[in-house]
Parts: sequence; C-alpha cells; structure tokens
Amino acid sequence: MSETEKPFTVSDRRHFTPEGRPRDDEPAASVAAAPPASAPHPTEEPQQAAPAQQARRPAAGPMDFRQFLLSLGAQAGLLLSGAGQPSGEAEALEAARSLISILEMLEDKTQGRRTPDEDQVLEGLLFELRMTYVERTRAVRP
Repeated sequence: MSETEKPFTVSDRRHFTPEGRPRDDEPAASVAAAPPASAPHPTEEPQQAAPAQQARRPAAGPMDFRQFLLSLGAQAGLLLSGAGQPSGEAEALEAARSLISILEMLEDKTQGRRTPDEDQVLEGLLFELRMTYVERTRAVRP
C-alpha cells in the first residue's frame, strides 16, 4: 500500500473539546462513509458485528432484588463446586462463606419487605448453599 492511500480514518468522537467545552459539530458527520477497498482488518470485524449482536440480545432492564440474590448465589455455588481450583480450596470455601454471610445479612435487613417470590428464592439459596458448604468442609477436614 502506498503512503498516499489511507486504509482508515481516525475520528474524534468525544463530546468535549480538549479545553472542556462541548463540541458544536456532530460526531456522526465526521465519520467517513466510504467502505475500505481491501478486505477488513481482523480487528475491525467485531466492531462491525457488534450492532447485529446487540439487536439479537434482549434489552437488559434494571436488575431486581431476585436477580441480585441469584447472582450472589451463583458466585457462591461456583466457589463451592471447586471448578477449576485444584489448590486453594480453603480460600474458595472462605470466599463462599463470605457470600453466604452476605445473603444472610440481606435476609435480615430486608425482613418484611420482600415479595413471596424473593422470600422463596432467598430461603432456597441459603438452604442449598449452607448444605453444600457443610458437605465441602467435611470433605476437606481429615
């Protein structure tokens, strides 16, 4: 490729100037619309595929309390499963115990303000995680 040909253009898409003032021009107007003459560079493909992937993905709404509980439970469950941790089992059990304690704290602090569905999820998570924790700690101790 010769030095006179430009395979790509660099566009400043920031909303503010270096001095901190808002830009007057629109960033979309400064983007070049000409397609590249050669095959796209491998690093450019994910950027081109991203809008199509976003269109297929459902819109993520605000996280509710139930989803938050399930997220914490999934993290603790992963630590208790010992997946990918041939060593450091004691640290994984301690981290799982910390997450179980967080769920217990949330149970205490949200008492009387949870929906029946949230109660069911929280009670089920705590029961399963506690039982698994006891199993794992008994297996570790001689």
